[in-house]
Amino acid sequence: MKTPSRVFAFRRGAALAGLWCAALTLAPQAAAQRVTSTVDVGGAGIRYGDSVSTSAVTVAPTIRFDWPRAMLTGAGAASQLGAGGWSTQGRLDGSLFTPAFGPLVGEAFAAAGGSAHRDGTRTGEALAGGRVHLMRVRGGVWGGGGAGRTWSDGAWRVVRLAEGGAWARGGPSTALVSVVPTAVDDTIRYVDGTVAVRVDVVRLELGGFAGLRSGASGARATGGPRSWGGASVMLWLTDRVGATLGVGTYPLDLSRGFPGGRYASLSLRLASAGARASGQQPASHSEVSLPPAAREARARAHGVLAFSVEALAGDRRTVRVHAPGARSIEVAGDFTGWQPLALARAGNGWWTLALPVPRGTYQMNVRVDGHDWIVPPGVPTTDDEFGGSVGVLVVK
Repeated sequence: MKTPSRVFAFRRGAALAGLWCAALTLAPQAAAQRVTSTVDVGGAGIRYGDSVSTSAVTVAPTIRFDWPRAMLTGAGAASQLGAGGWSTQGRLDGSLFTPAFGPLVGEAFAAAGGSAHRDGTRTGEALAGGRVHLMRVRGGVWGGGGAGRTWSDGAWRVVRLAEGGAWARGGPSTALVSVVPTAVDDTIRYVDGTVAVRVDVVRLELGGFAGLRSGASGARATGGPRSWGGASVMLWLTDRVGATLGVGTYPLDLSRGFPGGRYASLSLRLASAGARASGQQPASHSEVSLPPAAREARARAHGVLAFSVEALAGDRRTVRVHAPGARSIEVAGDFTGWQPLALARAGNGWWTLALPVPRGTYQMNVRVDGHDWIVPPGVPTTDDEFGGSVGVLVVK
């Protein structure tokens, strides 16, 4: 789960742009089970602290490496600001998931990043911690915490945080609530609460979020808005090209002293094959666009990284599931009469099954190693008549 202080990439350090490139060195494509990437090109208007306004043209690449129970995401941004200014940012985020113990999944996470700006400002950040996810079919809760250090103005600061939250899913909608108490050194303490909602409808992704800060204490904690919010719209023009619009506000960054502000952005996204299905989103919309970490953890707990259906001759299709660590994969749905059908190994972690599937809309799920039936990644969900969730597969 990304903390509320990471809502907007223009203000939040990830690593210098070179740190994004380091992701390629740390996790080369040949070593990863799955690699997806996007590049966002667009513009934004930003107003800092209700006093300084600027515009920016930004190029923001993101790359994601997936393994059966781990993932690593690198993101960078290079911005040309108004009046000749510039800014570069980058970030690495990694998570390692345990096997599922009933409804429980453990997660260890780490993040490192920073930024550099024309005026000489430099920032840095390193954080690590853990979470425990309790997951059900249509919702769940999580809790955890972490610690690390941030650097700005030539000084290091110790950051400690706890976090907890809950999520629920119904049909195409997912809602999330999180609470993050944070302490910076021994002088600043505050609690950020966030509510986020996401709705996926075919090629359209709608999101909204709102946050509230309470209990802020310490000299650097005064001033700035105590509430914020925003919304985003993502329209996939094709499977690899999309357009996104975002507007909103964000709070004062108490760990590094960055002012709060407002933003409006419009960008075009170019995605690699499978990036849309993986849920990969730009950092600037992470708070409202990414599914809850619990959903990510649940999919990885079952080892499913990707799902697709490819056309053959006539009405025949090939169902493909990417689950490198699986011993068996089954699919069941309207098109099988809800009889489980086994997929066969196809190499490189993929499992396939060719069968007749005429054009239409179907309900379906997959099962790994005989465990629970789950909705595969990238497939919209809906409630079934038994109080569970099923995937909604549209075959064109």
